[in-house]
Amino acid sequence: MLKSFIKEIIGASPALYDPCPSLLSFRKKCHVLVLFEGSADDRCELQEEYLANQHEALASRDIALLRVAGGGVFSSFEASADISADQIRADLDGPSPEEFEAILVSPDGAIKFRSGRPVSVQHVIDLIDRLPLSIE
Repeated sequence: MLKSFIKEIIGASPALYDPCPSLLSFRKKCHVLVLFEGSADDRCELQEEYLANQHEALASRDIALLRVAGGGVFSSFEASADISADQIRADLDGPSPEEFEAILVSPDGAIKFRSGRPVSVQHVIDLIDRLPLSIE
């Protein structure tokens, strides 16, 4: 807390000390499920099945979905996001572009879960429900 106070006083940019600067626009708004969809990985197909018809479940729990595929980052199942694929991969220590990984990032920017296997929406919701509430 003291570090945050000092940084506020001296005017340091939040991106300088944020755990994941590429996701700064989501900070204190929602959890973010980042899916690195490897080009040479068949786990993407299973993940796609887990996400089918789950748009409302994600939205109702304030979970943003970002897919990192090829050289782009895509949001909300369709739209392109204004985030660099290389930057988010570096910020989250993500896998190579050929591999799959699912990472859950909390509203404070901390990684709360990472899996090399596809995850169901219900599993993500259960994880969030078990997380301690953050006090600001």
